[in-house]
Amino acid sequence: MAVTSQPHAALDFGSFPIADWQAAGLLKPSLAKPILTTLESGLVIRRMGRLSPRDQESLRLALSSMLG
Repeated sequence: MAVTSQPHAALDFGSFPIADWQAAGLLKPSLAKPILTTLESGLVIRRMGRLSPRDQESLRLALSSMLG
């Protein structure tokens, strides 16, 4: 899922606000958007943070609604 901090980003199908954005290591309030991609592990420079259990559940629900 992609993450954006753009304030004008709408809550489209599959999007959800990251409730605990500071605990996740984000700099601003953010939304997760339904853009899925796969990266080779060598392309990952560093981990930004980790979603809280509450936001992990939101992610599970969003993926479930998108993928069936």
